[in-house]
Amino acid sequence: MGKGRVYRDPQFRYEDAFSGREIIQLTDYLGHSNHLYFTDPCWIKDNESFIFSSDREGQSNLFRYDVPTGAITQLTDLNERGHVGGCYSAANKCHYFWWHRALHELNIETLEERVIYTAPEGTSQDRPSPTADGKYICSKLMHDIPQKKAAISFAYSRFHEYFHAKPFTQIIRIEVATGKMDVIHENHCYMGHINASPKLRNIMTFCHEGPWRLVDQRIWGLNIDTGETWKIRPQDDGVYAVGHEYWFADGEHIGYHGMPRDERGVSAPIYGRLKWDNTNAFEAQFPYHSTHFCSLDEHLIAGDGTPGTIFSSQGHALPFIQLFKWDGKAYSKPRALAYHRSTFNDQHAHPHPRFTPDGKYVMYASDLTRYANIYLVPVGDFDDLPELTDDILTVHT
Repeated sequence: MGKGRVYRDPQFRYEDAFSGREIIQLTDYLGHSNHLYFTDPCWIKDNESFIFSSDREGQSNLFRYDVPTGAITQLTDLNERGHVGGCYSAANKCHYFWWHRALHELNIETLEERVIYTAPEGTSQDRPSPTADGKYICSKLMHDIPQKKAAISFAYSRFHEYFHAKPFTQIIRIEVATGKMDVIHENHCYMGHINASPKLRNIMTFCHEGPWRLVDQRIWGLNIDTGETWKIRPQDDGVYAVGHEYWFADGEHIGYHGMPRDERGVSAPIYGRLKWDNTNAFEAQFPYHSTHFCSLDEHLIAGDGTPGTIFSSQGHALPFIQLFKWDGKAYSKPRALAYHRSTFNDQHAHPHPRFTPDGKYVMYASDLTRYANIYLVPVGDFDDLPELTDDILTVHT
């Protein structure tokens, strides 16, 4: 095991029982594999390869997947416990990731690494997000909150605790060339979801994190030159809880989703889009809930539905990659693109659907087998896909 080692997982192709699309399982190893978080750039080499994370031989590392050949090349040689991710910078042709308080720059061609910056002890970091010009890496430093007694850690196990504790959090920019760090915003607030615009060199978004129905205002804009902040999709009316914001491919518009704030469930979900300065806003009710939505623009939206349930006694679930199409006036009823059946057990098993740069495929992760793996499904003709309905699982099984 080491940098440059090439793996060849057997690809498995099968027909989705609901949509009829041929799904390609790209990874197959005795360990979890997942693509990067759906907001984080990952495509390289003229969009024929992508960077992903995989647990192989007892260690999390970064790998490159070459779609035309299926070759999997190891990019890092990390040690110690942890899960690695990060973001690719097209401007610098380098990948940036945190590993045990150290911000690394990885040259994708030579596989050389250097540590740009080391965060202070007693802090945790958010995903590094490169600015459009490649000059800075935006991230966060959140001061740790000691646990009063030993407790097992699992996905979102301290989510409510962090929200109510209001930890001191700093949003930072780190100069790539020198490693110089500047604090550009700070607050006693649980903050995260750091996302620099892929086009506007000085504009980024971040969020006030926590249970959505309790967060007063989730989505914020930030000018990294001046430190100015502003509400994006203001929630002053208190009606909707919104979030999971992401940039469209144009780097100017933002997509998000939400639900009524007074609902603990997922009734009356909405999808919205607007420009970073709150202009050109549009919001629509969607018939089905998804944990995340993604898109390249406003024309075709993908959602990941809900976690799969194994037995009917566990409750109702619609664990599908869904597609919604804009007809110029409204979004269509959703179509079922792929039955992912994932459990959403921690980030590696969140489907986090994302379109390939050409919009022809949707990539997603699922642990419907023993381990989380990465899948590709072609979008194809929208009108050929079956409508998603409450009884789709009953009708097709």
